[in-house]
Amino acid sequence: MDFDKESQQRILRVAADKNEGRPTEELDERIARVLELHPEFDSIWEEGDMASIPREINGMIVNPFVHTVLHVIIDRQLQVGDPDYIAAAHTRLTEQGMDSHEALHAIIAIYANLHFAGTRKSTQFDSLDYETQVNSLAYKTE
Repeated sequence: MDFDKESQQRILRVAADKNEGRPTEELDERIARVLELHPEFDSIWEEGDMASIPREINGMIVNPFVHTVLHVIIDRQLQVGDPDYIAAAHTRLTEQGMDSHEALHAIIAIYANLHFAGTRKSTQFDSLDYETQVNSLAYKTE
């Protein structure tokens, strides 16, 4: 899944299918699972193309489209076990007491930072840095 118009349209279609109770394809099922995790986006999808505009949600600036794409990317990595350290990190974090969705967000944050830093610099995604940062994730309770 990419950060493009086609992905945006697909997310909007899946949101509409979800709201209408229509069946979905495999990738669409991934998108639908992400949408279930973020009910705060439900009314935003009804805005169509305007849903890709960043806005404040729960005290944070969020682009629902970008957030959903990032979730789908990490969900796929987790489900297919590639790279394998994603599933290991998710398991480790949840075993340490972190909520599953929070663990996904911790991994997503690393991926997003590396992806967009590479995009800004026109460089390749740094897989070794990704692995190193993901492997260093730990749930700290206070």
